Amino acid sequence: MKRDILLCVAVALSVVASYMAYVAVQPVREDLYFSYTHVPVALICFLAFFVSLVASIMYLWKRKLEYDRAAEVSTILGLVYGAVALISGSIWANASWGAYWNWDPKQTTMLILWIAYMGYLSLKLSIGSVEKGALVGAVYNILAFSTIPLTFLSVTLWGSLHPKASEISMALPVKQTLSLNLIAALLFFIYLLITAFAVWSLEDRVNRLTYEKGEGGGGD
Repeated sequence: MKRDILLCVAVALSVVASYMAYVAVQPVREDLYFSYTHVPVALICFLAFFVSLVASIMYLWKRKLEYDRAAEVSTILGLVYGAVALISGSIWANASWGAYWNWDPKQTTMLILWIAYMGYLSLKLSIGSVEKGALVGAVYNILAFSTIPLTFLSVTLWGSLHPKASEISMALPVKQTLSLNLIAALLFFIYLLITAFAVWSLEDRVNRLTYEKGEGGGGD
């Protein structure tokens, strides 16, 4: 019930945010329309990987598989948001710089980040033992998080075409519209994270009941 309310609020807010972004508020430059999609999904991607990091740390501390599953689910969502960020960023790059891919430091480090987290899932799937996969995956996940500061610092460390945060100037209506799109994306992420974890919990419960039933049947 609470998830349904959250979804309704997220959808309603998304509709309002989209109207403001593409109808009501006109950005100074046409290519800035892409920022209303690109910036929120990129930030949510980083948030998803941060949630995954915290869950992995909690798994190493408590050794409960629920934390490992939370890390895995959050990573999958982060990869989805990251893919959208890469695609929308490429479209934005083409509109702004005349090419979809420039091997710009920001683009390149974002791609490295995405590949690193794909490696996390691949590593976990390659290990047969659930407990061992959770342990190795948690350690890898913590190391993989180092790619996120690298992505943020890439604009400063290397001569990126991306403007620095201090160089970005937006009118108040544009800031408000961007913030509204970010809140809508955040609510969708929370809804997806809660729903995905609930589905896993239900699946795990069913598997345990099936296993216990099979064990009981074998004993008879």
